[in-house]
Amino acid sequence: MESTSCSASSSHYCTADASPDFPLSTIEQLALGFVLLAITFIILLQMDVISRHILAPDQLLAKRRQEYVYAVSQCVEYNTLMIRQYVGGGKKLYSPKSEDMVEKMDGEMKELVDKILDSKKATPVIVAIEQDATESNPDTYYLYLAFPTGEGTSTPAAPGLFRRVRVPLVEFCEELAKAFEGQITSTAFCFVADASCGLGSEMLTSIVNACDTGVATISNPSWMFVLALIVSKNTHNITKEQFERIIFALCRLDAWRVRDFVGVNRTVLFALPGQASVPLLLPIIQKVFVHERHVFIYDGCCHTVSRGTALRQEHGASYRQTAAKEDWDLVSATPTVISSNYPIAPLKHIGDLPETLAKLNGVQASIVEAWVASVDTFLDMKAREKKNFYTPFVCRLGFLMKRSGIGNGDGSDLSGLALKNILQYVTGSKSRALSAEVMERAEKCLTECRAAAEAYVEKCKIVTNTPEAILIEKCVFTHKSILIGEKTLLDTVQPKEDWSLKAAKKLKSCLCCIPGEGDEEDEDEDGAGERDEGSKQKNKIDMSMPGAFATSGRRSNYVDGKAGFAFDPTRFK
Repeated sequence: MESTSCSASSSHYCTADASPDFPLSTIEQLALGFVLLAITFIILLQMDVISRHILAPDQLLAKRRQEYVYAVSQCVEYNTLMIRQYVGGGKKLYSPKSEDMVEKMDGEMKELVDKILDSKKATPVIVAIEQDATESNPDTYYLYLAFPTGEGTSTPAAPGLFRRVRVPLVEFCEELAKAFEGQITSTAFCFVADASCGLGSEMLTSIVNACDTGVATISNPSWMFVLALIVSKNTHNITKEQFERIIFALCRLDAWRVRDFVGVNRTVLFALPGQASVPLLLPIIQKVFVHERHVFIYDGCCHTVSRGTALRQEHGASYRQTAAKEDWDLVSATPTVISSNYPIAPLKHIGDLPETLAKLNGVQASIVEAWVASVDTFLDMKAREKKNFYTPFVCRLGFLMKRSGIGNGDGSDLSGLALKNILQYVTGSKSRALSAEVMERAEKCLTECRAAAEAYVEKCKIVTNTPEAILIEKCVFTHKSILIGEKTLLDTVQPKEDWSLKAAKKLKSCLCCIPGEGDEEDEDEDGAGERDEGSKQKNKIDMSMPGAFATSGRRSNYVDGKAGFAFDPTRFK
């Protein structure tokens, strides 16, 4: 009798059918197991906490940078969609099909430029800068503009159906630049570059707005962030000179748009979109607007990482943080969680950086790399100051945050003086006193911003000498110009009544000490720097000695990296 039998029930179910007709062989089972194991491994490898212990430092950094590129590209796409919705009738009315209504102007653009410069008409907003894959030349970048309808010259507070126009980016900006060059203006620009994960530029913008001193503000413009991305991967034959003309034209265009908000101080403040964009934008902007005001506001690396980590904990990697409100200032701004946390100008000249970054978690590593890249650009530009004339107001955020141990060893509060100094610079009113009413509003806003900033990072605060702080210090150490050297002796403006953009003395003590300790008179700074460059090739360097990166003849002018370092990421506030 056979071991299997068929049931005689009405369902005609045969128990023999329960066994597979084609059972898997052992080899097939092993192959399936390997496939499942490989899939599991790939999934786990995407987790930063796992890949840190499996991948080599260079491989880990390459993987992380791919993630940065993806996050940034998604942010740009979403930002552009939000702007298109704003100028296309709002979220409830907008339809992607309405993009077919965009006017394409590839020929004569003089009439359009004349309309933009008409002071009685509303100035267009910048919607997008992108390519058109359907065109015969898909490498051509186009500028999308939207003209508000109705009366008034300012951008409407509420979304509406704007007239939308597309023009070739390079050609149009050249025409627009020529038109603005022929326009006489008394409005000054002030550009704020950041190395504090957005905290410095955010606080300064809020204070300027609260003061109501006639300074119009434009914060983190998305078009500027897009331009930074194009600069970073320029494979489409846009020359350096063309980028300069584009920057000039679009900055003047955006400043022209807010002319109704420019008051007695005749200034427009641009906050560059995050510390990630500084390496790509600051050299171009400074060259184009060399005679305008420039601010570089920075914080210590550990404080910056604390701020960036708090942003990531609140928003994750989300680029939708501004989607809730249809407000132009929010919709048109690049989210800080992206522009400050994800480096878009990778540092390739620091050989030890991948190994040290590999010891940090993914969030911390991205913030540190973006911060170092921003500071590196600043130091490089200061090193070439005699050629590029870069003399910014160097603002140490620790002064405004009222942190101790940075020039106020006697316990005095320097935040009021620091606030007054930077407001005098931004408004161009150093020679005339700011009114008591303005200073009262500014101090009230600073107090509120400071309290909010401290509370925001409370759960993410990195404490000095903890393992996290030590690992971050090691990353900063890999950048030798931040650790030691002439270029680390920054012209940070010291809070006082008779402040100056240039330090009267050269500090040979570290910047985490009280200014003045160990200082010496600056003797032929530029000549000494040039002599140092030549002597480096002639003198043997003893790497076993502290501060040995400097030659023996000039070692006193350098900071001992083992005893203290000029750009201390924990005490440099």
